[in-house]
Amino acid sequence: MINLKQTLQHFKVLMYKRVSTEEQKENGYSLQEQEARIIKHCEKFEWKIIASYEDDHSAKTFLRPQWRLLLEEIKSKRIRPDIIVVTKIDRFSRDAFETHDMINILAKYNIRVFSISENQFYDFKDPKTFFQQYFSAGMAQFENLVRADNTKRGMRQASKEGRTMGKAPVGYLNDKINKSIIIDPIHGPLVVKGFEILSHGLLSIEEVRKNLIKEGLKRCCKQTFLNLVRNRYYYGLIIVPAWDDEPKQEVLGQHSPLISKELFDKVQMVHFGKRKKSTAVLTRKEELPLRGHLYCDRCGGKLTGSPSTSRNGTQHFYYHCQKGCKERFRADLANNSFENYLDSFKISKSVLMLSKAILEDVFNQDEHERINKIKQADDKIKELKLKLESLQDKLLDNVINKDDYHSIKSRIQESLDDWRFKKEELSVDKSAFQKYYNYGLTFLYNMKEYYRSADVEVKQKIIGSIFPEKIIFFKNSYRTTQVNELLSLVALNINELGKTKNGQTTISSSLPIMAPPLGLEPRTL
Repeated sequence: MINLKQTLQHFKVLMYKRVSTEEQKENGYSLQEQEARIIKHCEKFEWKIIASYEDDHSAKTFLRPQWRLLLEEIKSKRIRPDIIVVTKIDRFSRDAFETHDMINILAKYNIRVFSISENQFYDFKDPKTFFQQYFSAGMAQFENLVRADNTKRGMRQASKEGRTMGKAPVGYLNDKINKSIIIDPIHGPLVVKGFEILSHGLLSIEEVRKNLIKEGLKRCCKQTFLNLVRNRYYYGLIIVPAWDDEPKQEVLGQHSPLISKELFDKVQMVHFGKRKKSTAVLTRKEELPLRGHLYCDRCGGKLTGSPSTSRNGTQHFYYHCQKGCKERFRADLANNSFENYLDSFKISKSVLMLSKAILEDVFNQDEHERINKIKQADDKIKELKLKLESLQDKLLDNVINKDDYHSIKSRIQESLDDWRFKKEELSVDKSAFQKYYNYGLTFLYNMKEYYRSADVEVKQKIIGSIFPEKIIFFKNSYRTTQVNELLSLVALNINELGKTKNGQTTISSSLPIMAPPLGLEPRTL
């Protein structure tokens, strides 16, 4: 209880007020009401108010903007109060342990906390009042736990009724007037378009996301878009997670679906589903690495391969035409010729080293630009945060009214979210690019050995990456209509038919400025 002798002292008071977002609408917890009660109490006992601070943050922790500023002012001795006055201990904190620790911190500066409702000074070093004060602090935490439990139960019941809790996902908007969810006229059609493109399986999820951002989709990073693609909300379902003894539930939402369940299921199957492996994969054999890439010299049809057993029981593998013509040759001879064909590409080490230097220079320039953009985003974020703090000060000093404060705060917050998204996009690790081109250039210099030591699956990836078009084996030699652009640039002894021509390779002015295909990853060998 308050000591009468202490009330007669002319204390220097620091006034602290706090509301949380939910409590702003509750009676008896407004900032104005708290201020009026503190001023009345101080006037009654002739306590002098020297500073005032207020927060609109949760009391679970002391990581609140104005409280942190308050502590900095105290530690720097810019203000020297005797007591901090609050209307109720839960305005100070709703966590008994946090309350205990913070009061002990303030005690080091000879500052105590006084609560008007509890009518007492808080000092956990006094054994006479320790249990009473700790009980009061614990009751604030207990009330908070009960409230959180009731809130969670209420939100869960609302979800079970099909209502959307919290912020609407991308493609929808929160209608605050009617307290409902409506389709976003700008982002909604873009989300639908994204699902339709993904259902065809021609572009990756990341490619679709980047295309939609160019068309106007905002604040949708990689993880957000991946979550979007897998979110059943878009065809009308709401997921109620398991809690206590209640299992996870799926209920029909009250919002309007953007897409059909059939379209959603198709996207899941194309990008996340377990696909049936093709026959070629199931029957892939080490003896037939060229199967699927070789074409018939007679009819142009694709060659397959199969084993044949001789009279003495020896098994030999052959490539042969699937269309019934007589094209047929031994696989081991074709395989050996192909390895020699790879070895015939004349690539100068000096060309590769110069190419690597050019690629590294391009990469470093891009990386330098990326780092500068991240710094720019950081500076902008700091600037906007300072604007928010300045806006709070203007509200406290009655420079602006409450309506203007919320309107300006909303605009600043939206800009702040945009810059945070830009920073998140720029912060994606780019270092993998170096790994690819270092490996790729080494591979180009020694293709035959890399190919020979690889398993059949990697061999087929290598073949497909180097030769995107038909490969024809005829009279112990190979020809193709097209060779990978990078290889054709660095190996200047390839003619227009993909055949190798004689002569030493020289350094060309047409040096490559692109990395090798990403299909050739170091981890696959």
